[in-house]
Amino acid sequence: MDLLLTVIAVLFGVLLLLLSLAGLGFGAFMAADQRTRRPGMFFVLWWIPAAAAAIGLLLRDPVAFTVGAFCFLVAGATLILEHRGSRGPTRERRTRPKKATKKRPSSEDTETSQTAKTW
Repeated sequence: MDLLLTVIAVLFGVLLLLLSLAGLGFGAFMAADQRTRRPGMFFVLWWIPAAAAAIGLLLRDPVAFTVGAFCFLVAGATLILEHRGSRGPTRERRTRPKKATKKRPSSEDTETSQTAKTW
């Protein structure tokens, strides 16, 4: 029974390590592009504790796993809060000022069009 739990823990640790390494690679790929550099860096920083938790699980070290998992959760919460805070305020539907809705007198329109024709 103890051997079965060890094998399951090691398999779960390997899967978690592969997933966290894939997350690190994807974040590094995002950070390489100028447009997605900042989100990529946050994504990489988020997945580093997951790798630590996976290694703690592989080594059957409960302290390393607990600290890595806790840091992963804190980093994820920080990532979500940063993403929510970095978005600009939602644009409200703008209405035109009253001056913009008024039409120009027709005399101005004809002067402009005649001037435009001479050019």
